Amino acid sequence: MLSISIVTYNNTIGSLDKCLSNFIDSSLIDVVCIYENSEEPCLQHKELASKYSKVIYNSDSRNLGYGFGHNQAFKLCYEKSQSKYHLIMNLDIEVSAATLESLTSYMERSPETLHCMPKVLNPDLSIQRACKQVPSPLNLIARRFLPSFFNRLPTQRQYELYNYDYSFVLNCPYLSGCFMLLRSNAFKQIGMFDTRFFMYPEDIDLTRRLHKIGKTECYPFVSIVHQHEQASYGSWRMTWVHVRSMIKYFNKWGWILDSDRRRFNARIEETISINSLKS
Repeated sequence: MLSISIVTYNNTIGSLDKCLSNFIDSSLIDVVCIYENSEEPCLQHKELASKYSKVIYNSDSRNLGYGFGHNQAFKLCYEKSQSKYHLIMNLDIEVSAATLESLTSYMERSPETLHCMPKVLNPDLSIQRACKQVPSPLNLIARRFLPSFFNRLPTQRQYELYNYDYSFVLNCPYLSGCFMLLRSNAFKQIGMFDTRFFMYPEDIDLTRRLHKIGKTECYPFVSIVHQHEQASYGSWRMTWVHVRSMIKYFNKWGWILDSDRRRFNARIEETISINSLKS
């Protein structure tokens, strides 16, 4: 029923083993693909993969990006087992088999849901604002370069949906790429990740393309823990990668004129307001 892809880059063997051990015994899982983007393949990763019958391993020293890696991993998974659902997840996620079962059960009951994400928690178990509006250029620039100032502004808190209390299922146009549970057929239908984005806005782009044809939902009744390393914040090289990808994203969808952004964001604010009144 479920395939999983994890793209790694110079990660430790311990972090990979810890990630896999949380869920690998679940009967839901058909196959897990570890797709290594590191310039020098890690033999320990390959050896670890061989320890688990459900895990396949592939290395690609070209490192053509996060989205490209997950596209290739999905193809390898689909060749081995045409699973109904495919999970794209970061290595720094802690998820239990029970959570995977709850999410897939919900999607079985909700055929219009093409993309589902649980509530995401920080390591201290506070809520990580993984549900957001479709961003404007100011939202992303402010969040990346001037967070201490702009995060206090109402527009930035609105973008990160601080008015959503995670007490009901929310059909959201932008869900964090740290954990993306997708219907395999829908992922194929929209052409998978846009590989023009080496890293970062690919999750915004993918969610909004799925949102146009079905539901992309947060199911907050189960949760995962995300370490959220934010690699670009400590590296000028990754900062430049981040900036280039943002430019490509807004060139694709529009810097100022983006009718879908306006429509999607108005709809999600209305949904949250209605549910707040109900409670």
